[in-house]
Amino acid sequence: MTDPPLVFREIDLGRDAELCVQFRADSYVCGDGTADRFFARAGPGGRDYLARLSKYMQDLPGSCVHAWRSEQIVGQIEMVRNAGAGAGAGDPSVGKVNLFYLRPDHRGRGLGGQLEQYALDFFGALGLGAAWLRVSATNTRAIAFYKKHGWVDVGCDEGVPEMRVMRKQLS
Repeated sequence: MTDPPLVFREIDLGRDAELCVQFRADSYVCGDGTADRFFARAGPGGRDYLARLSKYMQDLPGSCVHAWRSEQIVGQIEMVRNAGAGAGAGDPSVGKVNLFYLRPDHRGRGLGGQLEQYALDFFGALGLGAAWLRVSATNTRAIAFYKKHGWVDVGCDEGVPEMRVMRKQLS
């Protein structure tokens, strides 16, 4: 018997802001071993991060979603168009994944592919031809996942050398 597919719903910041901060902080722990770098930029209680997240959601509806399994949030995706430095910044045909996140108890169960597919479908519906993301060079599990799914490591991020830049063609 296979598990039902994940359901993706726009993040409800009024209800789930604290959870968003927890997920984002844990994503840094997965890569850096600590969330210090996240909290240095996120502001008290994650206030600055939540303001950025709200702006992403206003600018591009459907770009920031929670992944639901039954009645439980098990993951989060954050996407933007044409942002930051790296492989595709400034190119209107490229999207950026800011976050693919699954709770630890839901990793290794084949759900990451569903997160990725949501992002690829989302960017494809916008007519984008490629996507890029950053991943910590020490997050070998994530790097292996991305390579297995056809993402190409295009090198170190110039602004944050401990991060790798991965890119995937959509067409």
